[in-house]
Amino acid sequence: MIPAIPPLPPLPSAGGAAAAGSTAAPSGFSNQIANALQQVQQTQNSASAQAAQAAAGQGNVADAMIAATQASLATQVTVALTNKAVAAFTNVMNLQI
Repeated sequence: MIPAIPPLPPLPSAGGAAAAGSTAAPSGFSNQIANALQQVQQTQNSASAQAAQAAAGQGNVADAMIAATQASLATQVTVALTNKAVAAFTNVMNLQI
């Protein structure tokens, strides 16, 4: 069975960030991105481990294929989000002031 995607925790309010000054909040945007990338890496590592076990005859091939598909989908979503972020940045840089 494919595990459900966990919900994202709420972002801190603007007042909390202003009160913190120049210190970044531990649950800030950059940490959310880092955690998401770490989850993608863990998914890829798990898929690789399951594929190696299946190739050695110690694991289930169906589970290895599911893990490989999950890792592929996670990578595709990450690339799509990166492309959208770069396109948005490019659009902002091309704005006439």
